[in-house]
Amino acid sequence: MTEDPAKQAWQASVQIAGAPPLEDVRKGADRLYRKIRLRNSIEYVACAVVVVLGVSRVLTLEYMHQKVGMTLLVLAALSVVWQLHRRASAVSPERAGEVPLYLFLRAQLVRQRDALREVFWWYLLPFVPGFAVIFVGNGIVPEIERAGPAIWVRWLILAGIAGAFGAIWWINQLAAGKLQGHIDEIDALTQEGG
Repeated sequence: MTEDPAKQAWQASVQIAGAPPLEDVRKGADRLYRKIRLRNSIEYVACAVVVVLGVSRVLTLEYMHQKVGMTLLVLAALSVVWQLHRRASAVSPERAGEVPLYLFLRAQLVRQRDALREVFWWYLLPFVPGFAVIFVGNGIVPEIERAGPAIWVRWLILAGIAGAFGAIWWINQLAAGKLQGHIDEIDALTQEGG
């Protein structure tokens, strides 16, 4: 009777000299999978909230530029969720198949690292047009200009949004660096053993 190919791949993973026990690698892969699933679930719920609130605002806002800007923000949220799924969805370690667990884990870490490194382009930038349309439009419409908050308050809001974007980018770059450290550890182990 031949052994299961997945079992053979796992056993091949263990043969790497100096490597931690396979059970520890398996636990790490499971932990990464659960962490990514939780993160993505939170993002999906946040998107649903943005879409529901955004659509309700589109229906109730008075000025066309505000409706357009809010529609762009809703579309940005949908784009982010699609990109998150495409770039950084959670892949269960059970799907490793015949691939050695170390290689599977490394591929998942690389995938997550790359998504985090490029977070500006796919996560933050899609929201800029919606915010720009709303802010610029509010400054152009005379009724909003007179009745709205003082200019310094608008600049403060804009600075807050820019600060939040900067913080999100920075936190994601730190996380990408941490993932790169794990990738380097796996590379060092596999080069020693192979």
